[in-house]
This record gives sequence, C-alpha cells and structure tokens, in this order.
Amino acid sequence: MIHIVINEQAKKGRKSPLAKLTGVLEKRSVPYTVHKTAGPGDATDIVREICESGEKADVWVVGGDGTINEAVNGLVLPSQVTLAVLPGGSGNDYVKGLGLPSDIEKCAETLLAAKDCRGYDLGEIATYEISGTVRFAGSCGIGYDAKVCHEVDNSSIKKILNKLHLGKLAYFLVALRQVFANPRFAATVVVDGVSRSYNDVIFLCFMNNRYEGGGLKMAPGANPCDGKLTVVMAHGIRPLRVLTMLPKLMTGTHVKHKKVDVISCREIEVITDQRQYLHTDGDVRCQTRHVRVTCVPEQMMMPACGTAYASRSAK
Repeated sequence: MIHIVINEQAKKGRKSPLAKLTGVLEKRSVPYTVHKTAGPGDATDIVREICESGEKADVWVVGGDGTINEAVNGLVLPSQVTLAVLPGGSGNDYVKGLGLPSDIEKCAETLLAAKDCRGYDLGEIATYEISGTVRFAGSCGIGYDAKVCHEVDNSSIKKILNKLHLGKLAYFLVALRQVFANPRFAATVVVDGVSRSYNDVIFLCFMNNRYEGGGLKMAPGANPCDGKLTVVMAHGIRPLRVLTMLPKLMTGTHVKHKKVDVISCREIEVITDQRQYLHTDGDVRCQTRHVRVTCVPEQMMMPACGTAYASRSAK
C-alpha cells in the first residue's frame, strides 16, 4: 500500500498533480490511499500516525521542500517505512538533488521501477530556542541564506510570482538585496572537537543535498548517502564581489573561491556573536546564536533510484 501525503497548496496558482500521479498508479494496479494536508504540521502528524500503526508501508510525499521537511520529522524511526519524494512545489530542491524527474508522472514511474531501497541521510539541529530537535532532509543554513528565506516568506513577492509561475525569481530578487542589507557576523565553529574562529561570516550551510534556494547548487560535492554533512561557509568577501559570485551558485563553482570553505563532518557546532536566522529545508525556524547540527546515525529508507544515486553507486 502506498500512502500519498500531498500538499496541494505547495504549487500555488497551478493545478494539483494528484490526478496525474494516481493515474500512473491505477494504470499499474498499485493500491494507494491519499492523505491531503490542510495546514502547517499536518504532514508530520500523518507520517507519524502511519509509523505508529506498525504496518509496512510506502509513503510518497508530494509537495515542496517544506512538506518534505514536515514528513521526515514525522518518522518515528527513520528506517521504519520507505519514504519517497515527488515534485509538488515551486522549488523542489530535494527532488532535484536526488536526480529524480521534475515531471511527476515520470518521477512516479522511476520510483515504481526501483528494484531496491537504501539509506539516505537526515540532518538534525539542536538549539536553545527550540524544544527537542528538528530534522532536515536536504539543507539547513544560518546567516545570509536563512535571511533570504525569511524575507521571501514574509513578502508578497513570492505570492505574486508564484501566480506567474516564476516563484524561483523571488529568491533571486531578495538575494540581490540581502547582499548589501544582511549584516556579517563573527562565529566560532567546532568540528570534531577542533575550534576555529571566523570574522565577517556571510553564511554557513549544512547540506545533505546539493541544492537549496530554488535550484542554487550550494554544495556540488554533497553525497546524500555518505553519513556526513557537507558544510559550506563563506566569509571575508566584499559585497560587490559577492554580487559577482551569485551566478556561480547556479553551477556550484563558487566553492572554488579561497574564502569559501567546504567541510565534511558528522557533527558541527556554531556559536555566533549575534542572533542569526536559522532555516531547515527553506523554512525559518528561529533566530539563534548557538546551534549544533548532526547527521542522524540512522538513515531513512528511500527507493534506490535517481541519477544522483546512480552516479554515487558507480564510484
């Protein structure tokens, strides 16, 4: 039985993809049931209820990165059910990072054709401002990228552009403004017990996936199955130089800059001199000065498919 968890509001201004998806399943006589979310947190509750039922189930999550984030936070035990993700939002960074088709019918067919499952990484944050811990599937960030997410979510730009099918443009426009508006900060970064201090930090991104922010290739070397976080940090770069680097985020070549550090680790702790916005999979969680980010030891089970999986397996 496939449990479809769908956020039909994720693609505002566009027709729901549910009919196309169920059409693929019915054509192949695959049994399914549909769970529609009605508001924030619903996907978490739905997935948790499925897990607690004890049944062996496949959960297909249809929505944007925020819906996927809610779903992984509902996994009572990450390996208890098989989770699959399908494009249903305006950005779909996590789906893109896995190398799955952007067309929902082709994506469904790819998932059904998968012959096996394997473990995929989950990240987890702990900070004083949040009770307990919060997981993320693809990305987490503090500083510039989180401030961009905050401003986009609290402006009318995204709503207008979504209606025009130009939702990604909202991130680009806000990102341009925040190059000059977002203040830099000092940070102490602790990796594997080794502490180092930085001044003039622009952002720190903690990635399982290669993409965030509507298609920005923030961590081109990230491996979603290696049991480690890929941390990308930019510091000490003048605003005008940052402006010229923004196009490089589309190709991932920004990591070649001498002031962009890339770190591979299982756990990292960051302490800043001033409160910064913190996001998980594009949803701003809080403002904080102290966060610990960990790659969860127990991976979630997902279909072994997509070009990202295939390229990693060939190595």
